[in-house]
Amino acid sequence: MTMEALILNYWWVVVALMCAVLNRYILRFFFGMVVVPEDRIGLVTKKFVLYGPGKELPDGRIIAIKGEAGFQGKTLAPGLYFGMWFWQYMVSMEEFTIIPEGKIGLIMAKDGSEIPTGNILGHKVVCDNFQDAVKFLESGGQRGRQTSYITSGSYRINTLLFQVSVTDMVRIQESMVGIVTTLDGLPIERDQIAGKLIEGHNNFQDFDEFINKGGNRGLQPQVVLAGSYNLNPWAIQLEQIPMTEIS
Repeated sequence: MTMEALILNYWWVVVALMCAVLNRYILRFFFGMVVVPEDRIGLVTKKFVLYGPGKELPDGRIIAIKGEAGFQGKTLAPGLYFGMWFWQYMVSMEEFTIIPEGKIGLIMAKDGSEIPTGNILGHKVVCDNFQDAVKFLESGGQRGRQTSYITSGSYRINTLLFQVSVTDMVRIQESMVGIVTTLDGLPIERDQIAGKLIEGHNNFQDFDEFINKGGNRGLQPQVVLAGSYNLNPWAIQLEQIPMTEIS
């Protein structure tokens, strides 16, 4: 049997094999199917909007939260999606953000409201540990370095909006104390060399609580004792000195 006869008689086998090999591309083309693996999230870029009020992003914004063209705030969790037509959407797969034990993740937001004059850090907003970019922006999240951080664990972070920097927890050695200087807050009152005493911020680990209670920027009267702490180095400077022994 000649090659031509084989092809004519078994063409359906060739088509079936091609479909089996190219099924993902065929489903992507005809149904807009996207599969996000279990250890990834899908970052979405919308290439255009044909009609409606949301054709373009507002001036000064880089993340779309209302269906505008551009980088999308909403990500794709692991799973199967349809309608993500390749001519309108580009989907890139991003690994989960992993913060190891003994580390914290510092967050820089690339979009959001302006940080008020006199402050250097964006205040905390409820956004599921920065895993909900849309809620961050809708709740008034501010562009720039954040007071909040993420602790050890695995997170679905939209890296189109958030940049994560991993740094060490702070460890105060035995027989040492930590002298604290805060980098944000209200100015220290006139004729004072240190800020007023603020309670309830868990050794400066909840810096938003410190700010909300009127904490001052600068040297603090409270010291940090021996132990391990989640301290944001964008908000806190710490100097370790030996404890003073009084005999």
